[in-house]
Amino acid sequence: MEFTSRRITYDTPLPIAEVIARLDKEVNKAGGGPEVTRLLSTAKTRAELESGMDNLVGDRNFVYFAGMAYHNWLNAYHGTADTPQTYAYIFGNPLIAQTMLKYDLNVALHVPLKIVIVERLDGSGTRVAYDDPASVIAVPKASGLGLDPELTKAAEALSQKLETLIQTITRAD
Repeated sequence: MEFTSRRITYDTPLPIAEVIARLDKEVNKAGGGPEVTRLLSTAKTRAELESGMDNLVGDRNFVYFAGMAYHNWLNAYHGTADTPQTYAYIFGNPLIAQTMLKYDLNVALHVPLKIVIVERLDGSGTRVAYDDPASVIAVPKASGLGLDPELTKAAEALSQKLETLIQTITRAD
């Protein structure tokens, strides 16, 4: 089965360091990562999961899972030093994810979320890109089947939360 994804990009005049600093704050990078993995692998009850995630997310929607600086290894591989700063971030919220996974476990292909942050070649700003979750999550389970309306609604809610996050980190004040 084939489907089409919708790629969304935001361009901002903000330097990449500012965008990354804002993103780190918004997804609690300092408190996430290994702590999320520990919680998800050791929690025994719904209450424990919810309490743990509430502590990690705070008053925001998402928490940091992992990331990678692509420019470092690309420069090493190619023997260059001119690859624009490029970061991939993986983040999410299992409490949001479960609102979709209960309809289709294939949703796990797309949660947690992933975005790419790339410095403009001339250093004049930053681009943030991601595939719209609703366009890759709310797809038919098989050819000829329609979309599950509840899954679609949950995926669209996730897309809105992600868009709000990206607007927050790219907004030039």
